[in-house]
Amino acid sequence: MDKDDQWVINHFSDLVKEYAGKYVAITDETVVAAGDAALEVETAAKQRKPGKTPSVLLVPREEDMACLL
Repeated sequence: MDKDDQWVINHFSDLVKEYAGKYVAITDETVVAAGDAALEVETAAKQRKPGKTPSVLLVPREEDMACLL
């Protein structure tokens, strides 16, 4: 697990509050892009942080997580 993955775990509830239902790109332990389409978010993240490979994930909505319990 790299540092960005660990950052997502540590900040998961904050991500859900702010980005529920959106794709986010994480680079260097920071959200560098967010939006409705994974490819667009990844492209924006690569433009903002050239030479870095972002971690892109779909942030679940709180109601989506209820079925996981």
